[in-house]
Amino acid sequence: MKKHFTLLAYCLLFISLTNCNKDDDNTPQNPINQLPPATQTGENTFGCLVNGEPFAIENSANIVAIFQQGSLFISGEIDADDRDENISIFLNNDNVIVENGVYDLFNSTTNSGKFENQIESCDYNTTNGSLGTLTITHFDEVNFIISGDFQFEGYSDECSNVINITNGRFDMQYIP
Repeated sequence: MKKHFTLLAYCLLFISLTNCNKDDDNTPQNPINQLPPATQTGENTFGCLVNGEPFAIENSANIVAIFQQGSLFISGEIDADDRDENISIFLNNDNVIVENGVYDLFNSTTNSGKFENQIESCDYNTTNGSLGTLTITHFDEVNFIISGDFQFEGYSDECSNVINITNGRFDMQYIP
């Protein structure tokens, strides 16, 4: 009897180990596939890759877009126990944002990109010579919808790393 019990225990252990699959939660493994889809209908989504890791927010109070007097501010924040990060983009062109407009993000006072990591107390900003763009792909002044994509490099005085924000996309209802 003891021999059958030991054999049964080994069989159950084998079955449980072979049926264990870390992909059981159906989360896409490719980081880009973990971002919200690129839409243009005011879905209130914001996402990008931060040094290759997904940063995604969908239909949340943690995103905001404000377009007033020719300036645009877009921001998304993840505020969790293990992650407190914010990405913001500011355009201060004093001109009307037009569909399919491409804007360089190149410094901290006019057109800029910023990544904040509150847990590590690091702020990364675009600087003169930074690579970065914001592209407006849809701008609807009737329904107050703005959509587009972005990417930029951020540098920090407090921290030594460079932050690479890539594959950014947003589709938001903006505040006029």
